[in-house]
Amino acid sequence: MFLSAAMGFCLGLLIPAVSGRFGKILPADPGHIVLNLWHRPRFPKVPDVPRTRELYSKWQKLLAYSLLWGCILSLLFIGSKVLLPPEITPWGMTFITLIVYSIPVDSKYCLLPDFFTIPLLILGFGAGAIMPVLTPLDSFMGAAFGYFISALAVMLLSFARSSEIGSGDVKMMTGLGAWLGAMGLNFSLMVSFFLFAIPATIRTQKQGPYGPALGIAAIISFFFVYMK
Repeated sequence: MFLSAAMGFCLGLLIPAVSGRFGKILPADPGHIVLNLWHRPRFPKVPDVPRTRELYSKWQKLLAYSLLWGCILSLLFIGSKVLLPPEITPWGMTFITLIVYSIPVDSKYCLLPDFFTIPLLILGFGAGAIMPVLTPLDSFMGAAFGYFISALAVMLLSFARSSEIGSGDVKMMTGLGAWLGAMGLNFSLMVSFFLFAIPATIRTQKQGPYGPALGIAAIISFFFVYMK
């Protein structure tokens, strides 16, 4: 339990730093992203008190967000350890990590990069072939359902000259379908609709990133599908 919590906390600490780098290195291929995700903090060498204070303030906020994400991912890893069967727990932690890392990127840049969505899809088919709950056919049908429903939404919105759903959302739904199956993905879509619609109604803002709502709903659905 302690090892899972510590692992989740350490991975969570890196989330704000990783998500913050995407705005500076995208669009880019996966290899370029890996090489440029990490960087050392730089402070001005010449005396510039206002600038130095501004930079220190930014790094303090980054530290606060890092601790928050560390606690969130640690709690999710503990939940995986407690609620999921032992053979599914590593898969659940992998799924949760990919989802949680993509949420702040989409929140900040309205972008779900292939760096997260493609591994999600590939590992989803692997999970369907190995884990006992879903069969490979369930995984394939779930991915097909995710692609069909998102592609249909894009097509319908294109007639209305709207672009609320991007290619990243399509890949995300396809990957989630491979992990959750058609029924699990359908449940995620229903939950994500309310998670997206309620804040949007409160803010009276019709547009915004859909990935965070979909990701949170997918994690909830994952526990329902694979729980002991």
